[in-house]
Amino acid sequence: MNLNPVIPQRKTLHKRLWNFVQPYTTFQIDQELEEQKFAYLDESCYNFPIDQDTTPALYQLCQSVKERLHVTDNVDFKIAGNMQLNGSCTPSASKEFPSIITVSISAVNTLTDDELAILIGHELGHVITKDWLVQFFFHKRFDDAERAPQFRWHQFHILELLSEMEADRYGYLACGSKLDTYISYQYKFRGGIDQQRFGVSTDTFLKANQRLMQKFMHGGWLGKQHPANALRIEAIRLFATCKTDRELETKMQPIIDSIENCDD
Repeated sequence: MNLNPVIPQRKTLHKRLWNFVQPYTTFQIDQELEEQKFAYLDESCYNFPIDQDTTPALYQLCQSVKERLHVTDNVDFKIAGNMQLNGSCTPSASKEFPSIITVSISAVNTLTDDELAILIGHELGHVITKDWLVQFFFHKRFDDAERAPQFRWHQFHILELLSEMEADRYGYLACGSKLDTYISYQYKFRGGIDQQRFGVSTDTFLKANQRLMQKFMHGGWLGKQHPANALRIEAIRLFATCKTDRELETKMQPIIDSIENCDD
């Protein structure tokens, strides 16, 4: 049984920060849509399209992930000529220009279909949560003008970290909720290592990760925009193994606390 992928603390922070920036959004909507237009054209000019005619198998994979996650937003998929193993999301609120999910050619050539589904699902997670809207208007309001109160910047940082952790859950769901596949993906994505080639079992990896995680739970580095990998992997392990949403929330609380208590 799949649990609810929404992290309650992220949802609450999103609402609070959106209410905080909303008074400043009216005069910036046109500017945002204009920026999205140029972002879309830039992505379209420099990246290879994933479509039914040129890359039919990859196109079907992208569409199947989109359907599995019940994403109804208009989304285009692209391949970037990037040798790093990564993906990105260029979201859009415009009806004229769709959001764009880009995966690197290295990811396409290195990951299995299930692992690639995790990467695509993670990026689609950002389309689902809409946290990018808060991020856009927050930066527009306070990067170019007066700075927000420090506690707002701290809330914003926490939202960024929790947003990545929730997107991880959508990636996990995108591969059919296969924990072994997710761990294999982490091996490749974070270190370029083929788990099967080195013969490391999922259980061994998770035990090692839990030992590493303790360093980040007690004053370790959490990351600026992405949580430490050890915390992200443990969070997915909990999402995969907990039986109820209540159990998941309870066991996630120490991780949430470590993020909320981090230094910006």
